[in-house]
Amino acid sequence: MKPSQLQTGFSLIELICVMAIIGLLTAFAMPVYQTAQSRSQRQLAKLALMKSAQWLEQAATSQGSYPDALPDSVWHTAELRYRLSLSSQGQSYILTATPLGAQNKDTCGALTLNQAGQRGSQSNDSNCWSK
Repeated sequence: MKPSQLQTGFSLIELICVMAIIGLLTAFAMPVYQTAQSRSQRQLAKLALMKSAQWLEQAATSQGSYPDALPDSVWHTAELRYRLSLSSQGQSYILTATPLGAQNKDTCGALTLNQAGQRGSQSNDSNCWSK
């Protein structure tokens, strides 16, 4: 072959090696990404619970008791992977954020917040509200 006719490119072995490296990096990165996404969703749920509690306190101040329901505008977030619910009995309430879909794998489970500001989780792990 003449020097001007040299073929350049990648061999099949080189392409397979690159694909294997990409596969290994993905295998290590995906669990880290999913954990970070789960933690981010938990933070959004905690924020929604605290925002709802603040609204309930304002409503109780003006009405004398906690309302039975919250408007969707108070706690609705499009990307939230939790279902929020309220259990109110006039002078007390419990707000609950129940995980949905992929968020069910979160070790904390459902998060709760009551009128006294007591925070809880289904797993009874005190770190669920701090991390």
